Amino acid sequence: MPEINPQVKSAHHAQLRFVLLILVIGLSRHLPLSHPEWSNFSPVLALFLLSGSHIRGVWSWAAPLCAILVTDLIINPAYGVSLLEPFMLVTALCYFLIFLLGKKLSGSKSLARLVGGGIVGALLFHLLTSGFAWCVNPAYAKSLNGLIQALTLGQPGFPPAYVFLRNSMISTVLFTAALGWIALRWEEQTTPSMAKASSAGAS
Repeated sequence: MPEINPQVKSAHHAQLRFVLLILVIGLSRHLPLSHPEWSNFSPVLALFLLSGSHIRGVWSWAAPLCAILVTDLIINPAYGVSLLEPFMLVTALCYFLIFLLGKKLSGSKSLARLVGGGIVGALLFHLLTSGFAWCVNPAYAKSLNGLIQALTLGQPGFPPAYVFLRNSMISTVLFTAALGWIALRWEEQTTPSMAKASSAGAS
């Protein structure tokens, strides 16, 4: 039975630690339930971005998907929302696009680029979800003014849309910076040892 290269094993362990970290953080999406003013303050966008950029193989999409599905099943009833409602499907599309953005950043060693990707992802999420709300919600006039209202003030009687954008932006930047820093440090620890093992094997 062939032995497992210890350096390869170390890299796999680093990947596994990051997967477990994503699952744990994904399960912590309960803050807005007790503090509505923090609606959209969530690690989700950062999780999909960094899963795309720093996890390889099936876990790159399975880890954030498991974290989101499990927590959605727990918290959605509190909002009276079904997983298969059109708005949830648009939200899922946003997650997928942010995951692809993370794939584009795969291999990047720059934390600033990852945080920049998080900002782009948060803006993309806000534009698509608010744009969809403008299309289907009769509270919005189907005009440029109505679209601007959907993107900024939102529907009367609810928190302004810019609050959701603010919370989404702050949380995505914070979680992308923190998790991105952890992922980059783990890569720094495993890459040199793997390179040494490759050169030793070739000599």
